[in-house]
Amino acid sequence: MTKIVIADDETNILTLLEIMLRDLDATIFSAENGEEAISLALKEKPDLIISDIVMPKVNGFEVCKRIRKETSLEETPIILLSALGDEYNKLTGFEEGADDYIIKPFNVEDLKARSQTLIEKFQSKKKAAPLPTNRVSRETRYCSTGNPELDNSLKGGIPVGSNILIVGETGSGKSTFCRNFITKGLLNKASSLIIAIDDDPKKTRKKLEENPKITTEKYEKENLLRFIDAYSWSSLTPNENEKFAVSGTLELNQLAGIISDASNEIGQSIQTKQGGRRLIDSISSLLISFELGATQRFLNQIARTGVAFGGVTTLFVLEEGTVDETTLNNVKYIMDGVIEFKSENSERKCRVSSMKWSSFDPSWVSTQH
Repeated sequence: MTKIVIADDETNILTLLEIMLRDLDATIFSAENGEEAISLALKEKPDLIISDIVMPKVNGFEVCKRIRKETSLEETPIILLSALGDEYNKLTGFEEGADDYIIKPFNVEDLKARSQTLIEKFQSKKKAAPLPTNRVSRETRYCSTGNPELDNSLKGGIPVGSNILIVGETGSGKSTFCRNFITKGLLNKASSLIIAIDDDPKKTRKKLEENPKITTEKYEKENLLRFIDAYSWSSLTPNENEKFAVSGTLELNQLAGIISDASNEIGQSIQTKQGGRRLIDSISSLLISFELGATQRFLNQIARTGVAFGGVTTLFVLEEGTVDETTLNNVKYIMDGVIEFKSENSERKCRVSSMKWSSFDPSWVSTQH
């Protein structure tokens, strides 16, 4: 049974949360202050905690801090709700251990979607963990990036089912890294989906086939690989040879539908749950072309399917400098981790700058192997 603890000193907010969260088939436990929220969490061991920040007795930051000190609750996901939307308070929330930060007034469907994503990840992790040690084997929990040094920084690889933002300047090695990530998956027979927005799928196929072990046509026939052509839309050069392609003016709903159709063919669906890997290259064009709220909802919709589809690990590529700092931070909040890239003295390097669900070493490592 799913359990959610909610805390807010405003009765109308508590009532709204209780009503909307019942749609997630959850039992709701309400608290009117932070002290009561901590007591309920210790007693009920919930799958999610949603807390306001400004509350009597104990504020939301302190709720996070004290929950993270409890061994039985240290991995329980926490969402902070607040009218305090400045960057300082957001960063404070994440530093104290929050998994997400949502500004009031909030969109009901967005909050439900984010809540469901965190609950699914948490419950999936609990099911995968053998008792009593609560440790998960790397074989079932991590997938290799294709870069041995980065895998070491990640203590084995990227947690399966994670959504990772790949960010860096042009020419810093992002595309090569992402292709290696897909190649590593294909060689391990992992279903792989490539959503091409800024590069022609033909070019991506050729680049993948620079590895002598990869024949994209073979993997496509085996239903292990699919390409989605959204590049033709941005380049204004329609490509009739692609089965999954945006036609006419790009709309996010249309793109989401095409992604769903292609995903079904390679087993990335709620029914088959074959997991695998995905690459969206890149989301820069989407953030530039569409209203931020609509793009965030689209990205969140894609992100939350990772666990539901059997553990699909997704890379979202973003060109550094194409969006402002506020937009970048809003995108980061959706992600489970961020990997940064840079070119320094003719050497390409990368590092893990954040990862919500596992420990990591933030040191820069070479991408050239």
